[in-house]
Amino acid sequence: MTANGLHRYPIVFFLLLLLSCGAPTPVPMPASESELQASLPGDKFETTRLRIPSFDGNELAALLFEPREKDFPGDRPGLIFVNSWTLTEDEYHLQARKFAQKGYVVLSYATRGFSTSEGLVTVAGPNDLRDVSAMIDWMEYNTRLDLTRLGMAGVSYGAGISLMALAHEERIKTVVAMSGWGNLEDALYGRETIREVWLNLLLLSGKLLGRLDPEVSQQAKRLRDNVEADVARAWAAQRSPLSYVDKINARKAPVLVANSYQDGLFPPAQMRAFYEKLEGPKQFYLDKGIHASSAIPGLFGFPSNIWNETHRWFDHYLLNVPSSLISQAPISMQTPRGREYYSEFPVLVSKQPMVKLKPMNDLAGFELDEAIEDALEGIAITGSVDSGATSGLPLVSDTADAMINLPVVKQLTKIDRRHAALYMTEKFKSVTRLRGAPQIRLWTAKHKIPQQMVVYLYDCDPWAKGTLITHGVVSERAVTGRFSEVTIDLNIAAYDVPAGHRLVLVIDTRDPLYTNYISERYPVDLIQVGTRLTELALPLVP
Repeated sequence: MTANGLHRYPIVFFLLLLLSCGAPTPVPMPASESELQASLPGDKFETTRLRIPSFDGNELAALLFEPREKDFPGDRPGLIFVNSWTLTEDEYHLQARKFAQKGYVVLSYATRGFSTSEGLVTVAGPNDLRDVSAMIDWMEYNTRLDLTRLGMAGVSYGAGISLMALAHEERIKTVVAMSGWGNLEDALYGRETIREVWLNLLLLSGKLLGRLDPEVSQQAKRLRDNVEADVARAWAAQRSPLSYVDKINARKAPVLVANSYQDGLFPPAQMRAFYEKLEGPKQFYLDKGIHASSAIPGLFGFPSNIWNETHRWFDHYLLNVPSSLISQAPISMQTPRGREYYSEFPVLVSKQPMVKLKPMNDLAGFELDEAIEDALEGIAITGSVDSGATSGLPLVSDTADAMINLPVVKQLTKIDRRHAALYMTEKFKSVTRLRGAPQIRLWTAKHKIPQQMVVYLYDCDPWAKGTLITHGVVSERAVTGRFSEVTIDLNIAAYDVPAGHRLVLVIDTRDPLYTNYISERYPVDLIQVGTRLTELALPLVP
C-alpha cells in the first residue's frame, strides 16, 4: 500500500493520535536546564528540549530546532508551532525537522495546561497570548531569529491561538491555521445550538489529559442551561479572531486558513466570515475530510497536500521563494472534478425553476395569524421525535464519507413525515455543480415554546435513494406570537448533482450531533402561502 493510500484510512491516524496524546511525557530535568537531543546523519540543525518560563513564571514545555551556523550563517527566519488540544510539544516534530533543514529556527511548544506545561487551559485566553509573546522574547534573545521573518502555525487549538496571536503580536508576520476557528461562538453555539458531541469530547479529553481552568466548564454550562448565555458569548468573542480582524488588516498580514467540509467541530462556514474580512494576502484551502484529517498524515511523515501548501506559503513569505500562490485564485476547493480555484465564493442562485421546491407532505390549515390577511396553511409536523433523517453516526459517518467515499444514505420514502417536512426540486437536466454553502429560507407560524430545526439536503436518485450533501441547524429559543422568517446557512460543500436526479430538502427537529433542548413533543408549523414559501438558494458554478 502506498503512503497516499494510507491517507484514506483515518482510523489508523486517529488511533495514533490518541496514543500520541496519552499521559503527558515527563521531562526529567530541572526547569532551568535544557536537553540536547541526538542528531541524525545529514541533519543541518540541532534539537533541544526546553522548559521556557512565561510572563508569570509558569514554565512551558518546548522543542527548539536550530540550524547550524556553518550551514546557515547569520540571522534566520523563524516559525512557532502550537499544539493541538491535549497534545504535546512533540506534535510537529517531523514537520519542524523539515523546516529546520531548510534553515528555519523552529520552536514547537505545548500551551499552558497541556503536556508538562504549567498553568491552566484557558482556551486562547489572555494568558495564552502573553505566552506567545514570551516565546518570541525567548527566541529573540537565545537564537539567531530574524524578527522580521517570523511565522506561526498550528492545527485545531494551535490554529486558533495562532490567529489570535497574529492579531495581538505585531512581531508575527504571517500565520497558517489548519482546522481552526475564526468565530468560536459560532463554532460551539451557532444559531443557539450546542454541538453536543464535540463539546463533550473537548471537555472530557481536556479534563483527562490537561488541567482545565474551571471557567471553561462554567461557560459550557451557561450555554447548555441558557442562563447568562450572553456572558458565555462574550467569553467566546474574546477568543475569536473575527473580533480582532481589524488589527490583522492594519498590517495586511498574510493568512492561510484550511478547513474540511465534514469538520463537525470547526466547519468551514464559521471561518468564512473571518476570511472574507481579511484585506491582506490570503488563501482559503478547503478539502473533503473531518476535523484535522488533512493535517494528520503530514504529522506522521506521510504525504499531505495541506502541509505542502504550508511549506510553499512560509517559503514564499519568509524565505522570499517565488511561488504561484501569488497568481492563483485564493479560494482552493477539493471537488469531484479535482481541485478548483475561485476568486470568491460562488454566489447563491435562488430564482431559477430548478431550485424551486415542491412540498411532499400534505398541507394543513393553521391557526389564523393576525399579521397575515390570508388564512394560513402549510406543513405541520411534531417536533422532538426522530424522523429518520440524520447526519449519521457522529464522527464515524463523516469519517467514512470523507475518506472511503461512503456517504450517509437514506431511503427517503422511509422518513416519517409526521415528524419531518420534505420538499423536492424538479429533475436536473444536466450535471449541476454545487460549490459553497446552500441557504434555506422558511416561514414558521407562531409557537408558544422554543423549537429547533435541522435541515438536510439530499441528492435524490430516480429510486428515492437520498445521498446526504450537507446540513444545517437552528434553534429558536424565544417564543413568538406571530409568524417569523428563518434563514439557515448549511455547511459548505462541493458536490456534483447528476443529470436526472433531484434535490430533496428535509426539515426535522433532532440530530445526534446537537443538543435536544426540548424533551416533550411540540408542534412545528411551516407556512406555505403566497410568497411565504420554503426556498432553497444554491451556490452554483458552470
